[in-house]
Amino acid sequence: MMHVPVDYLRSSDVVNDVHEIAARITASGGHVTPALVSALRASANPTIAANATLLLELAQGTLRADRLGKAGTGWLFTSTMAEQCTHPMIAEHHAGPFRDCRSVLEICTGAGRDAAAMALVATSVVTLEHDPLVAAVTQGNLYRAGLHNVDVRASAWPAADIDITMVDGVWADPSRRREGARTREAATYDPPLGSIPNRGVVGIKVGPGDRVETDATGNEYIGFGRECRERIIWRSPHCTGTRVTRVDIGSVWEPRGAGEPALCLQPTHIVEPHNAIIASGCVGQFFAEHRIGVMDPRIAYGACTDVPQPSEWYSRYTVRAIENGISVKRIQQAIRDYQWGPTTIFKKRGWDRNPEELRTQLQFTPGGPAGVVMMMRIGDAHQTVYAQALDVE
Repeated sequence: MMHVPVDYLRSSDVVNDVHEIAARITASGGHVTPALVSALRASANPTIAANATLLLELAQGTLRADRLGKAGTGWLFTSTMAEQCTHPMIAEHHAGPFRDCRSVLEICTGAGRDAAAMALVATSVVTLEHDPLVAAVTQGNLYRAGLHNVDVRASAWPAADIDITMVDGVWADPSRRREGARTREAATYDPPLGSIPNRGVVGIKVGPGDRVETDATGNEYIGFGRECRERIIWRSPHCTGTRVTRVDIGSVWEPRGAGEPALCLQPTHIVEPHNAIIASGCVGQFFAEHRIGVMDPRIAYGACTDVPQPSEWYSRYTVRAIENGISVKRIQQAIRDYQWGPTTIFKKRGWDRNPEELRTQLQFTPGGPAGVVMMMRIGDAHQTVYAQALDVE
């Protein structure tokens, strides 16, 4: 087991050392060269020499966090921490319902972004992280950020030294991996959802498409850009139904009724809802509310005979042609006729092939505009729709 140099990880020295190593990795095209490894292990600085492996891991992880938009001044990451870390804007959103809590318990600390956000709105935060290295790196991140009301403990949940009666808020981000593989069953999360205690405000992050059995009062689906980043199970008065939130632009949509969209079999425009709307399972309600029809109620594409109004909740496409079936030969002919270029977009709904494999069988017009080819199931058959994007992706 790797020795964890806690004092060093709290210092500013480690940040300087990691950034210097990261700069050398970047200068080598993003590669850790044998020469760099040898130089660190033979460093005249005994701290660097003793922690060469750790510093290389932190340098690579911090570079990855920067590429993902998750980095920050004085913050360090392992590669796993960078991948799993909450985006700072989403962490700030998570913290909102915990404002004015006396004591928040966080279960599964990770890189500490959520703990940092909670510390800004609550009196104190106790956060549990079972991995001693991750706990030490995060403790250093929080210390350098000046957040001294966070108690980072290298411990798994449940923890015998936690008096849950003294806690009025709980945030949990349980591991969704088992033996290195991603699990889609919340029953196999670590720790199990059933072990998360009930307090005044409870939020639990789960995978958007995972199978979850819960008595929670609310479900919130978090959109960021075009992605659905996560689903939050809330046991809190502030969220008592289904909610979809685009954190990046501060926009919220909630289903208002149980209406069904009308059929529209010959549309002039296609509407593709945001991925967070799709993940919420409320696509039909969304289309009905916005008076958008569908070609098939089982397929998450809207269909209109008028130009739909622009919206942050969907992308719009103008239909050029609709064909029955899916034929590589006919798709190639359409691409040739429209003179579409290699940036043409391929989309599918209810089709079991990979559109990017289809792309490799086609030829495009060099420098031509991007078209859109949609392959979708309609009833018991398939259709191919050729379209042009109305909105900038």
